Amino acid sequence: MKKIRFEFNCTRDVPFYAHLCDQYLLKPDYDIAIGREENRYYLEAQGEQGKLEQLADEVASDFLLSVCLTKPDIKLVDDFSGSKTPLKSDKLTPANLGLEYCQHCQPKFADNQSAQFGEIDLACPCCQSHLRITDPEKSFSLEDIKALAAKLNSQGYIELPSPNDTLPIIVSFQPIDNKVLNSSQQRQHLVICNPNNLNAHFSLTGSQILGLSSIEKPFISAKPIAKHPRLHNALYEICFAKSRLLLVLCEVLRQQGVDYLYIAHSDNPHFAMVNGQWCEVTSQLGAAPLLIPTTQTPLHDDAQTGPYIAKWQKHVISVIQEPIFNHQPLGQAPDNAATRALLAAHIRNKHAKNTAAIYLSNQYKSQIVTSDKQQNMELFFEFPELPDNGYEIVHQLSDSPQKILLEKFKAQYPEDYIQLLSLKLAAPCNNIQTLWAIVAIILGAETSKDATKEAETQLCKTALCDFVIAKAMAHKGSNAPRIDFPLTKGEAARSLNWCKTLGSIISFRLAEDGNLEKLAFGLHDSFADYIANWIEHLDQNIGLKSVVLAGNEFSNPMLAERIALRLVKNFTLNTNPAMDLDGVNLAVGGLYLKQRRR
Repeated sequence: MKKIRFEFNCTRDVPFYAHLCDQYLLKPDYDIAIGREENRYYLEAQGEQGKLEQLADEVASDFLLSVCLTKPDIKLVDDFSGSKTPLKSDKLTPANLGLEYCQHCQPKFADNQSAQFGEIDLACPCCQSHLRITDPEKSFSLEDIKALAAKLNSQGYIELPSPNDTLPIIVSFQPIDNKVLNSSQQRQHLVICNPNNLNAHFSLTGSQILGLSSIEKPFISAKPIAKHPRLHNALYEICFAKSRLLLVLCEVLRQQGVDYLYIAHSDNPHFAMVNGQWCEVTSQLGAAPLLIPTTQTPLHDDAQTGPYIAKWQKHVISVIQEPIFNHQPLGQAPDNAATRALLAAHIRNKHAKNTAAIYLSNQYKSQIVTSDKQQNMELFFEFPELPDNGYEIVHQLSDSPQKILLEKFKAQYPEDYIQLLSLKLAAPCNNIQTLWAIVAIILGAETSKDATKEAETQLCKTALCDFVIAKAMAHKGSNAPRIDFPLTKGEAARSLNWCKTLGSIISFRLAEDGNLEKLAFGLHDSFADYIANWIEHLDQNIGLKSVVLAGNEFSNPMLAERIALRLVKNFTLNTNPAMDLDGVNLAVGGLYLKQRRR
């Protein structure tokens, strides 16, 4: 008789794994114990070799991949550590398991060869997801779904009921109008109908494909293949269908030769790969609060950042998300977002000391802050406020030592110079996205024809930034020009001499016009190199034990990759995957801010 343990080490709570552990206790053919230590779930069993191999096959089939799973493992053990006590808690309800189908029910209701194809309310004893489907979704029969597909073919778009009673989900054959998109959806989003043809449309890595297939069904950033006949944007957010209704609709359309659809207002989470881990960019919390255990007693009972409200009670922090917010409470202004991110990343440690936080965001101030061995916080770097229009950009370049380069650029690329003069950028403009958008014009990207309204200018800025990111992703090789990112004295801390950075880009554009991919890659790699040098300087001064990476700019896959590669050899990187990059973590960090409330 052998004893083995199946371990599932995760970066955060995965309720479905706890649910499966409880179900395995009920299997009569095996002697099983289960357990959980923080975010590590395990099953233990004893039996003969053949029986254990059969169990291993079942476990591999049932424990579907999660983006939060970091290290599955099987090992021989001498004694059981688990028990026969279920892990079940108030969180383990069908509404909170985080999925609407699994490997048991999906082949039945979503495979056109199945006799039960299209039965949206099909009962599943494994994931029990039929219990969380809304009545509007249940009302659709297969014939109704086929009628939806026909309407989509004739009308070009349709609306589907939202699983969260919010805005209806919109699917379309064509890019969705900017007026329909919400403020957080700056790129076009796609749902994939035919996974088998995914590589015919997008350049993806194996880890990206696995991420798309996970139980969370996240959106991830993807670059279309070169010279795609229809996908003309630089980057898209793509996902697989999360709801049963959409999954069946996608299967009906797949039979008709449809590979993907444009989608808006879906509740798929957004994840980005940072330092080899999938991290949620900004959490979209449901009705149930997010619970985060901690042994650290905070300095405040509650804190808020944007729509997120964090409260502490008896070693647990609960976070809820307000649907609408119109104010920032006193003392909760986003100027200290980097400090919040640093504190949130260390709530499991006794002290947040000898650490730095690199916080790069397009919603709050991008900063680098440090905490020394006495836990004294210091602001080292703050991204400068850039002009929001091309005229002022050109004016400041003309008043700087970059004037000669600007004149040469004007003479050699007069059309791009006019584009630069007419550029309009949406606020805020103290971030990498803004700088990359300006660089895009210097590299020859075109602006939107109609960039007068705020929504249009934001979409224009996103598209220009994506142009630079996609060019960098297309670069083959690791050699690239070194772009200057010199520090200068800012109002509150060191800042960036952005005029010199743009001058450096102009210089290389004049010299190497034919290799924009190399320049775009060099922009990312050089910025990462400068950051690494700054961090090494801080390490010499205060002795850094870890570096926190936070902020939604890390959803830029090239930036995240280059910064992590530059730092990981010398520092322990903390991406705080138990929370997110830019949202919940700021509210949680606010609980530990050393500041008085009024």
